[in-house]
Amino acid sequence: MRTGLQTTLAREAVLEGVGLHSGAPCKVRLRPARADDGIVFDLAALSSGPSRGRIRACIDSVIDTRLCTRLGNDAGGSIGTVEHLLAAATVIGVDNLLVEIDGDELPILDGSASPYVDALEEAGVASCQAPHRRLRILERVELVDGARSIIAEPYDGAVIEVSIDYADPAIGVQTVVLDLSDGESLKRLKRARTFCRLADVEAMRKAGLSRGGSLDNAIVVDGDKILNQSGLRDPQEFALHKALDLIGDLRLAGAPIEGRIVAVRPGHDLNTRFVKRLLERGGACELVPARVSGSGALGEPAGE
Repeated sequence: MRTGLQTTLAREAVLEGVGLHSGAPCKVRLRPARADDGIVFDLAALSSGPSRGRIRACIDSVIDTRLCTRLGNDAGGSIGTVEHLLAAATVIGVDNLLVEIDGDELPILDGSASPYVDALEEAGVASCQAPHRRLRILERVELVDGARSIIAEPYDGAVIEVSIDYADPAIGVQTVVLDLSDGESLKRLKRARTFCRLADVEAMRKAGLSRGGSLDNAIVVDGDKILNQSGLRDPQEFALHKALDLIGDLRLAGAPIEGRIVAVRPGHDLNTRFVKRLLERGGACELVPARVSGSGALGEPAGE
């Protein structure tokens, strides 16, 4: 339940793993931050090499959206696969966070946001002495790219609807509608893993991507087959993961969003272009103070 104040972590949290695309070992330390800092990536704190500075999690920092969202700065530093951590911070309700990282990619862990959510919850949430704000949608905003689209509409709360349509029978057509004030929706959302086609794995690796991918951190699909022995965590896990990625990318707007988001075949490129359109459209949204109690925006803690 919100107090009307911004939040940060009460204690530090540390996670270690490999980068999904680099395959390199990486360590991340999540630390408390000051009011109004937002989410900031520190590329120097855990590295013995030359400083690559800091990167703020905002739409102006986006430099690449191929298979993940990558942020960069003017010093040449960059950090990839930020979307799962950003989604975790959003659904837990963490406004300010310092992320220290020793590589150029966040660890993929199990392919979902669950390890990040668990780490943030274990560290605990503390109040900052500044008012929490959310980004309220005031009018319909739409971005259409062929058969793909994202729409934001005014809504008293936070609802996200995602539809996907894949030729692969194992994926097919899926739609999820998630009320982000509902604890059950968030439990499903955080556990949804990234996925790929077996046929695409070799091409991605030739392009220098997915070097750290495995059945331990991704769902791999081959036609009508799911190659992971454990199967799916949820019948709609594919659409749920697309929703998770979308929530992470939407956090680049700079504040939790209050409104209804409807996305058809979303992806990182479409997601980030939509955030730019939303912020550039005069009068489409506004920053407003948080509600003192209850939920109702992406990033306000949900009840169980």
